[in-house]
Amino acid sequence: MSDPNIYYILISLVGFWLLILSFIVFRLFFHYQSLTQGMSKKDLISALNNFIAKTAANQEVIESVKDHLAKEVAANQLHLQKVGFLRFNPFTDTGGNQSFILSLLDENGTGVVISSLHSRENTRIYAKAIDKGQCPDQVLSKEERLVIRDSLK
Repeated sequence: MSDPNIYYILISLVGFWLLILSFIVFRLFFHYQSLTQGMSKKDLISALNNFIAKTAANQEVIESVKDHLAKEVAANQLHLQKVGFLRFNPFTDTGGNQSFILSLLDENGTGVVISSLHSRENTRIYAKAIDKGQCPDQVLSKEERLVIRDSLK
């Protein structure tokens, strides 16, 4: 390449760079103008101070909402939210799966398991307290353990 061609390429690159920079400056200028439209210099300073004060107030409200949300989430863990259900046939002399087990547990695995055993002569219903997925004072049947395990998943 000859020396004049290098100068033309450099001048073209510099011109293109100036065009890009001019576009960015004009865009920033028009954005600034739209933000400050109808304000004097003194009004702009008071508007910025007002914006800063509102930002601080909003931050306090956000912190208050965060605290309230944390309390609600903690309280929600105590609501029944894990349900398990199983129908089965515990006896050979009855047809159909008319017996069932229902578990109602909270987020911590605490709640109740209700078992209904249906036979030809009668139906029996049992309720057992559950604490953290275990029954501390009674023995659980294999079906009850299965329903509790499935509901805790």
